[in-house]
Amino acid sequence: MKFKQIIIAGVILSISLFSCTKNFMDERNIETDVNMTQLYTYYAFAQNAVTNLYSYLPDGFWTSLYMEGATDNAEITDGSNKYQQFNSGGWSQLTNPDDVWSNYFTGIRNANLYLANWTKVDIKYIQNGITGTDSTAIYNARLNVKYLRAQAIALKAYFYFELIKRYGGVPIIDIPLDYSQASSWKNLKRNTLDECVKYISTLCDTAAAIIPVTPPSWYEAGRLTNGAILSLKSRLLLYAASPAYAHKGTTTTWADAAKAGHDVIALGKYSLVAGSSYGNLFGSSNTTQTELIFYKRYGSINTLEKANYPISFDATNGNSLTPSQNLVDAFEVVTKSGSTVTGSAPFDWNNPAHVASIYSNRDVRFAATVAYNGMTFNSTTLQTFTGGTSGQPNTNATKTGYYLKKYINSGLDLTNNTSANHSWVYFRYAEILLNYAEAMFNAYGESGNPFNDGKTALWAINQVRSRAGVYPVQTGQLTLAKIKSERRVELCFEDHRFWDVRRWEEGATYFTQPIRRVEITNTGTTALPVYSYVVKTLENRTYDNTKMDWYPIPQDEISVTGWAQNTGW
Repeated sequence: MKFKQIIIAGVILSISLFSCTKNFMDERNIETDVNMTQLYTYYAFAQNAVTNLYSYLPDGFWTSLYMEGATDNAEITDGSNKYQQFNSGGWSQLTNPDDVWSNYFTGIRNANLYLANWTKVDIKYIQNGITGTDSTAIYNARLNVKYLRAQAIALKAYFYFELIKRYGGVPIIDIPLDYSQASSWKNLKRNTLDECVKYISTLCDTAAAIIPVTPPSWYEAGRLTNGAILSLKSRLLLYAASPAYAHKGTTTTWADAAKAGHDVIALGKYSLVAGSSYGNLFGSSNTTQTELIFYKRYGSINTLEKANYPISFDATNGNSLTPSQNLVDAFEVVTKSGSTVTGSAPFDWNNPAHVASIYSNRDVRFAATVAYNGMTFNSTTLQTFTGGTSGQPNTNATKTGYYLKKYINSGLDLTNNTSANHSWVYFRYAEILLNYAEAMFNAYGESGNPFNDGKTALWAINQVRSRAGVYPVQTGQLTLAKIKSERRVELCFEDHRFWDVRRWEEGATYFTQPIRRVEITNTGTTALPVYSYVVKTLENRTYDNTKMDWYPIPQDEISVTGWAQNTGW
């Protein structure tokens, strides 16, 4: 196995680890000249060892976000971007644009290293340093040692989940194997997917039992919480109950998945922000929002904006990820009587009223997700029509007729290199409600009430829809298709669509359809524009549903271990 090596023993004069401060993503150098056994006796090292585990989590903005370009939701402007291989079908066990095998197994090894040594942590020096009657410091340190163990367990669960959603069953490893020695791992068996799901679920239960629902005030923001761990379990069991997983032998039921979602809801700690604040979930202050459960801070940056601003702005580089017409059409058109919503329906190109006001009266998520022709963007009217300042045939212009708005701070001055805080969202409450709605509907129908609290599938989906300003689904009208559509528009560009379509086994339905664009023509003048819109095919894509719901195991691993390759590869 080609694993990244982390040197922990021996003479290490300066290794770069993360400090355990209020902003625990800051870096700090730690001087060490001791052996491995001694290292784990140091409280500071133990804290940094766990913090370092967070670095193996998915890279949201530079990996997870751009994976959307391998779905029917988006197109990556740069035709040479590695994720285009998914769209052409040009990926295999030898070349995978999302090759994460080594990253997550290295994370698992380091988690196992910590878990094998956590009892060695020595905090007596804190107790010995107490001169008065205040024992708060030693009390907090004892708690923190427990919480560090829980974080390592939960992060290991997260890493395993990221592996199984790609590869299916993988080896379950509870000891810190030395991957540099082939004899230590080549005879490991590949566990079944069901065994892996049960193992990850148990890890989540163990970790969640240690970290309280409301942690102490000194517990650093951004670390895994009880709610985040339960959210991971909710997503895990939702996936495990889905068709692609069931066909690989998982025994998780939709009722199991519903219970996991309900456990998060029942905490009472999270709530949806108002529709008018939807865009704030992805803005510079998103970590303060009541809807966020777990996230990764990137600090003050503008690299995302330089890649995704419309090209009429200086300092852009054209590496944009742009929404497709396929996705734009999924945002419903709302009808109102005064300020009261009286109905909503999918956009219809055969409806003259819809076409006459193509971007008007959409649900509030549309303008927070998609930058469209005529929108005011950074005090400028966006021109994506043919010949417009941000439209074709300009170099690096959007190919779809749209630019990305979600996660993009539209108020930056890139010419003067201004920046803003960005945080990638791993879990938020709207996802939990949609996980719950899907699981409840499959287990109990739209109105089943097994928890006797009125929180039905219909209740859950309408929580999300009402926030978005679209008409609630009426009794007797909820379908699985509506739940899937709601999930698509609510969670687009958050690394869900790529995996949802696969777990539903619907790649042949969605990922073989042409990616559509809109061709916009200004038949008026610059001062008084009159636009016409024509939908055209942008790109045909390839998806082999006999094998592409799952990644192939890297060929290097197959060659050494002799495992059976995933079907079709």
